[in-house]
Amino acid sequence: MNDSLLAAFRRGAVSARLTFARHPRVATLALAAAVVVLLALSIARTYALGQHARMYDNPVYRWRESLAIALSRMQTPPLHGYLAYRSVRDYLGAHGLALSADEGGPVPTPGERRALVTDGHRMDRLIRDAAHIPVDATREPVILKANELGLADFYYWAFRLFGLKVEALVPFYYSILLVSIILFFWTFRGSPFCLLVLMLYLAGHYFVIDYANQPFIQAVHSSRFFPVLALLPTLHLLLLLWRREPPTAINIAIAALQTAILMFVVFCRGQALWQALAVLASALVLVRYRDLWHALPRPVSWPGMLAALGRDTWPALVVVCGLAGLLVYVARAPDARFYRAESNTHIFWHTVYVGLISADRELARRYGYGEDRYSDGLSYLAALHDLRGRNETSAGVSEVVDGVITIDIWKDTAAFERVLRRLFFEVVAEHPWLTLRSFLAGKPRDQFAMLFGSHLEPSGRKPNIPPMWNARAYLEILGLAFGASLLALAAGAGLPCRKRAKDAALTLIPLAACSWITTLIMPSPLIVDVIVLYLMLALLVAAYLPLALAWDRLTAEKLDSRVKTP
Repeated sequence: MNDSLLAAFRRGAVSARLTFARHPRVATLALAAAVVVLLALSIARTYALGQHARMYDNPVYRWRESLAIALSRMQTPPLHGYLAYRSVRDYLGAHGLALSADEGGPVPTPGERRALVTDGHRMDRLIRDAAHIPVDATREPVILKANELGLADFYYWAFRLFGLKVEALVPFYYSILLVSIILFFWTFRGSPFCLLVLMLYLAGHYFVIDYANQPFIQAVHSSRFFPVLALLPTLHLLLLLWRREPPTAINIAIAALQTAILMFVVFCRGQALWQALAVLASALVLVRYRDLWHALPRPVSWPGMLAALGRDTWPALVVVCGLAGLLVYVARAPDARFYRAESNTHIFWHTVYVGLISADRELARRYGYGEDRYSDGLSYLAALHDLRGRNETSAGVSEVVDGVITIDIWKDTAAFERVLRRLFFEVVAEHPWLTLRSFLAGKPRDQFAMLFGSHLEPSGRKPNIPPMWNARAYLEILGLAFGASLLALAAGAGLPCRKRAKDAALTLIPLAACSWITTLIMPSPLIVDVIVLYLMLALLVAAYLPLALAWDRLTAEKLDSRVKTP
């Protein structure tokens, strides 16, 4: 029985390989069809879970202000500079999205807010009405504080292209993904292995849609999910480096478009920045330093050396240009009159400080002030305790109420960041060993615990952490990976040669190292892009490599004899 199955597999494998070898267009079409099917699975799962018909209730402030900014651009006259008409923001607040008493209406209970944001029809009506209400342009506009501004652009273009409704956000998300897929497929259409990478990415994407259906993310159009969208452009750029693709005009243009998608995602969610850094780090690893060393004493050879360096690392140079463009845009696009005292990106030192203190129990005992680990209140109390100890009333966030120093972080988030930056380095200087233990032991431990749902706070409360023990989901993507691997092998993929394997290893090392940046800042269950990356690597090891080894052993001899036959 086993021998007959093995013989049938050998005949089928050889027949498929010969068919694809004789008709390469058939192989390309088959791979394209597989990519379409995998993308369709993700879209179908998104709609089946109802993510297209709801917003999310955590965090509300970020998307509500971004929504107000997007809708204010659609008013007459439009408001630019990442500002929102206060009339628009107050209208949203008055109809169920108020977070404080001065935002246009009564503050709803968590249950009332959840009922609103998960009701697609109510949210559609609220968005349409807010986009057309009369506005009072004399009132001071609203800004988005301490968060990335790109989400407002995402909402604006989604509404422009697909209409003023919540459902517009999902097709716009998948439109961006589709553009990235087309660019990837076109560039690597002649490489079955690269197209296998694309298929494994889509299998991982399919997996994390279920993961996103949790209280911390809730939908693919949540900015917390966006780093997954950046991973495919990152893989595209890394493959260009690994394969040392030539800097032709079409390659540079496509790389520039993928970089634009990557930068847009970084603008929406700064967490994705590690992916751009991974491309730069991989380029540094692949540089031929011996050639550079030999060329240094001979200035006449510098032009040729620089040209060779540019040919080897041009995808990284495209990313450098993208980062430079993003920095210029972030500095100039927000209206300076209103963003002068604010952080126009996600607050950083708050996150770093909370992660440092929370990941080590001794530091949490000394500086936690009774707060749960990884809670936002920890940094608030640390800043308040520090300012009171210094009797400092000029920090920008401090004020005196009835003779007592208090702080209001929304008064000046940039000043709040400066206080926490100083506190961070004071703790590092005073407790270097505990700091090292927090980064090297505490944070990896807590990251694992958060992903697999076993993490307990000091109070004994178990957080609502998304589970990773869904055996059915793993079996599904393993089956998808086996099918994709067989198709890629039939189309001509195989084990890489020694040179390619070495370059792949050199590319993966900085990629894996950079993927830990988010965890080393602060462990989080929101690292969906890292989850997809490690799922892809696991599927390569668990599905593709065993099949490739078996494929070579079972078909090589017979295939050689068939190919040589006239």
